[in-house]
Amino acid sequence: MLPNLRLILPALAVVPALALADTAAPAPHEKSNHTAIVTHTRGGFTYRSTPPDRFAIPLPSPLSQPQYAPHYAQAKTLLPTTVTYTTYALTTATPAPTDNYPYGQSAYNALWAGTTYPNALPFTTTAAATPLPSSELVFPPPLPGRAASPADGLKFPKEFMWGVAGSAWQVEGGLQFGGRGPATLDALGAGLAGGPGSPSDANVADMHYFLYRQDIARLAALGVPTYSFSISWARVVPFGVANSPVNEEALAHYEDVINTCVQYGVTPVVTLLHLDPPTTSCTTRSKLWPATATRVPVWFTLNEPNNAVPYISPDYNVFAAQLRAHAMVYRWYKDVLKGTGRISFKVSNLLAVPLDTSNPDDVAAALRYQEFVAGVMSRPVFLGEQIPSVVLNTPGLSISPLSAEDLALIKGTADFFAFDPYVAQFATAPPNGCAACAANKSDPLWPSCVELSYVQRNGWLIGAASNSYPHIAPQYVREQLGYVWKTYGQPAGGVMITEFGLPVTAESTLPLAKQLMDFDRSMYYVNFLAETLRAVHHDGVKVIGALAWSFLDNNEFGSYADQYGLQYVNRTSPALERRFKRSIFDFVDFFHQHVEK
Repeated sequence: MLPNLRLILPALAVVPALALADTAAPAPHEKSNHTAIVTHTRGGFTYRSTPPDRFAIPLPSPLSQPQYAPHYAQAKTLLPTTVTYTTYALTTATPAPTDNYPYGQSAYNALWAGTTYPNALPFTTTAAATPLPSSELVFPPPLPGRAASPADGLKFPKEFMWGVAGSAWQVEGGLQFGGRGPATLDALGAGLAGGPGSPSDANVADMHYFLYRQDIARLAALGVPTYSFSISWARVVPFGVANSPVNEEALAHYEDVINTCVQYGVTPVVTLLHLDPPTTSCTTRSKLWPATATRVPVWFTLNEPNNAVPYISPDYNVFAAQLRAHAMVYRWYKDVLKGTGRISFKVSNLLAVPLDTSNPDDVAAALRYQEFVAGVMSRPVFLGEQIPSVVLNTPGLSISPLSAEDLALIKGTADFFAFDPYVAQFATAPPNGCAACAANKSDPLWPSCVELSYVQRNGWLIGAASNSYPHIAPQYVREQLGYVWKTYGQPAGGVMITEFGLPVTAESTLPLAKQLMDFDRSMYYVNFLAETLRAVHHDGVKVIGALAWSFLDNNEFGSYADQYGLQYVNRTSPALERRFKRSIFDFVDFFHQHVEK
């Protein structure tokens, strides 16, 4: 990826919209070319004429957008001059080449010593986008159900950002390809033969690293205007330590992902780190931002950093470290790069609702849980407040207050509140009370000291269940949105839903036709979105976007059984063909009906 390419990439040539492989799709309400055969039977009965097919409306392309940061020619002077750029390729030959450079090819080979993946890559070249046949863009039969509380007549503003999301480790594959180094998640499934429903590695996953052009073209053909993806920093900085070389192949890849989005009319949204850091900490600043920042309007520094304990570290001071890192990135982008895009981080928050709202102990338990889960990182950023006292005052907890300097650095470093509110849950105090639990480090509920459940007081589930924790429970969506809106000071930039979705129960075991007709997932989305509209219009919550998880079935941290995808992936085929499920049509259709023109 040469600097001169970076100078011309933002000025993309006009690229024709995605063509269709066979006949051009009729307009949305145009009749198909098939002639209906009307059959008469005795008694005057007549079959209804076959209704015309309805087709998806593709996005206009290329994407027309402003410039969100200086072009690389101006911005490259901001980069450290000590950083080196190179490429790597894993060598399996015996004996492997040797060199004395601590970050040379032999050192790169040593990073992967002893790590094997039996699920070999079916191919190792980037696939070109091929035209979709019009048959893939035909809408399914009308949805045989409506939201419990329909949003008739209610609309999101025209600038509402809606689309789909995914993350690098869960979809890319190619863990040892293209100069990528080991990441913390790579051990999941390593050395195990994979398959639906069994522990499985991510070496193949969805092969999105090689199929991204086709995947983006598919989204554009269906009319999905936003694609949120993440960067694998194990690809960008394989050794994961400061001043180690940056992998040029990774930079070129992610720059092309962004360019492909723009080419097809899709708005790129980028997460810098989604749960897959290199196995050692990384502090290197690379060309990535100066090269791509002109075309990305929204960035997320960290995905669900409030889940860092216990997955990243057992030490609660990791939250302060993450807050400082986020704030420094935010201020570099705004103050040094002079970027005009928006930046935030994504909070994981399944709102705790008191099991019994008339019981003060349950209310206190719910609020305590919220402070542990969301307040630790959100209060310093959005309110300039200290880490919540219920967290700091928990006996034996390894956490220190933020300094005055930290608070000054951190406050105001998010342009909007972003969170992943898949579902709410019920909270109640433990039998011995929160205080007794908090004082007992050996209590299994310590340190949050809250009992959580999806079962109401009367014994009923909160809503229709799934293959995992999300439920179809739209009755709490307005509370989920209202809590973060009011608790964190009604952020001027609004609230964005950055993940929400449903893994249909046992979907991976069903015949293909039944997997594609994913009625439960459609009902989850139309109900969730209808309640979101009501939160906007009836509760005054400024909701600025909604991104569905996930744009296709992926690796849910070691298993392919929890299928959140809006698209099916054929894992029995080396080509890993994709198929749209009905839910993505219903998702798109909802916004066509409920976004102002």
